[in-house]
Amino acid sequence: MFDGIKSMPAKVCLGLSSVIMLVYTVNFIFFADCHVINGTGCTSILTSGAAEDHSSYDRGAGFLNVAGCLMLGLFMGNLLMLNEGARAKWSLMIPGLIGFSVLTLVLAVTGDYEAPNNNPMIAAGIATLLYGAAYYFMIEEGVNEGLDFGFNGIQVKDSVATGLLLVAALIGVFFAINNLFFAESYLGRTDGPLPTFGNYEGNYYADEPTAPAPIIVKVLGALIIPYTLFAVNILRTGASGKWPIMHVSMFGLGAFAINNLFGTIFFADSDWAAATLDATRAAFIQNTVISLFVWFAVVYGYYRLRDEGAEDGMTIMGEPPEDKDFFMFKMYPMMMAVIAVVLLSTQLISFSGLD
Repeated sequence: MFDGIKSMPAKVCLGLSSVIMLVYTVNFIFFADCHVINGTGCTSILTSGAAEDHSSYDRGAGFLNVAGCLMLGLFMGNLLMLNEGARAKWSLMIPGLIGFSVLTLVLAVTGDYEAPNNNPMIAAGIATLLYGAAYYFMIEEGVNEGLDFGFNGIQVKDSVATGLLLVAALIGVFFAINNLFFAESYLGRTDGPLPTFGNYEGNYYADEPTAPAPIIVKVLGALIIPYTLFAVNILRTGASGKWPIMHVSMFGLGAFAINNLFGTIFFADSDWAAATLDATRAAFIQNTVISLFVWFAVVYGYYRLRDEGAEDGMTIMGEPPEDKDFFMFKMYPMMMAVIAVVLLSTQLISFSGLD
């Protein structure tokens, strides 16, 4: 296990970046509600550092929770490389490096927002440097094999898969731009060109005590970037051998969609201000429908693109699967069932100790 990468410096750098990603993933999925109140009277791996009078105190737990799901997928991408090797994984690492770099920039350049502490920025910066160093050390192991930045039109031949991935990519572009550049207007704090939270008329941030700070909205936007670039890369260079980025997308976006679904199913009116209740519920439903569609688009697109070589060169624990349907119909459903049970447990059990 974890012997796919031969370079020890690369393995160490990728392993350390994975530890950072795992810590934040677990913290946000299980303990986001405690994190945002700085661990006051509850259990959390990491805390925000915000005092009760800080603008971010008790805000944005829901956003951090779904951000943890996107981080889970990227963490699984690291595990994939550690197990299956570096060859041709540029299609996985370059989008990840771009996303982590944007995340670090978002946390470093906060505008008029004063972060309660710099720990997230430092962690993101260290993880990005480690990830970049791992990429450099894996060059001799063929990480850049097939590297292509050219554009010669859409290279996917299946029209249904093309349409699904194109729509998914456009949705990703929209949400990334909206979250990164228009977070203030998204929350209703300022006027902007794109839709506000749940089409809420007014200042949602001011009227909803638990609404996320704009910087948390931007963090989510940064984590959307790699998944968007994965889809663009498949459309641009073709499906052959793209199983790594499709697997990561299927897990990360699947966890994201399932978490949104459970959030809608277990939506509690008492958790939200009366003035924002309808808008919040509408936003939950909207995000659930969109995320479920994107998940379906990626999974069904993968199914159809197997005929175009999407699984060419695929290995599981370093070995080619004997059953060509093993991942699609056995391994993937089983792992997603486990993820779904874990996410369901966070709705039924308070791991942080909060009511």
